[in-house]
Amino acid sequence: MAADLVHYHHPEDHQFSLGFVNPDTDAIEKRLDSYEDATETRVRTYNPDEEVYVIYTKTNEVADTEEIEYDFDRAFAEMGPDTRVIVRYLLDLFDSIQKTKREEESVPLGAYKSIEISRIPAALERVDWSRTVPEVGGQLASNVILWHALPNANHRTAFGMFEGYANASSDSSFRLPSLITDSYEWQTLVDGFVVDSKRLLTVRRNVAPFRYLAELGCRTVRRKGGIEIPLCEYDLELHTSEALSEYASRHEQRTVQFAATILKKTGNARLTSESGLTKSEFAGRVRQKI
Repeated sequence: MAADLVHYHHPEDHQFSLGFVNPDTDAIEKRLDSYEDATETRVRTYNPDEEVYVIYTKTNEVADTEEIEYDFDRAFAEMGPDTRVIVRYLLDLFDSIQKTKREEESVPLGAYKSIEISRIPAALERVDWSRTVPEVGGQLASNVILWHALPNANHRTAFGMFEGYANASSDSSFRLPSLITDSYEWQTLVDGFVVDSKRLLTVRRNVAPFRYLAELGCRTVRRKGGIEIPLCEYDLELHTSEALSEYASRHEQRTVQFAATILKKTGNARLTSESGLTKSEFAGRVRQKI
């Protein structure tokens, strides 16, 4: 491993992720003492320009999504009718992904947390429903990912939401290419977006520790899946609150760009300049399907 590389997820257990960085052993010991359960932490030493210690904390407990029970009645009762039908549509997409995972791979979809259903309406409120099809569809997909309400498969569910929105907005039957495809062109396009997305999400939540790592000589942070984040390509001088806003905006822009590219490559270039459906219109199209 290169001396200037630091792992974001603990390389031996991906349930642990980077939580605290410091070159001072006293600071590390003090932080470790603040945890009630020592089994919830791991410590790893790195040597970029100088020795630095990283505390990894347990952030994920993997379970089978189908074994988690959900009671959404109260949450649904607090939603407006348009929001409710779109949220149900999103949950149906997620359920379909779970079933496909089990049927095609004979393994369950792992759950890293419960569904935070109250976050989904907030994601929908972030969308400007008065824009073009790729702008609305891209924002919709981006905010599903950014608000991270699901226990897993947020990117796949976001793709499904974009497909459903674009399909509802067109006269023809729009379909995304399979996300697992033999086509190198499609695979490169989809994989490139997912990698960019996960980089932006990771930097967005970690500008402070990443800035510290860069000052100590770290050049690259590596996520699970081999995704590498070159720290020099990101503005790490932002305040945490500024970073949340800035990188959310960049994520939306990147997703809108991806949506427009997909429309063009699937022969639906005309949709890139057409006005998209409003939230109420989209909810109406969803109701017609169910």
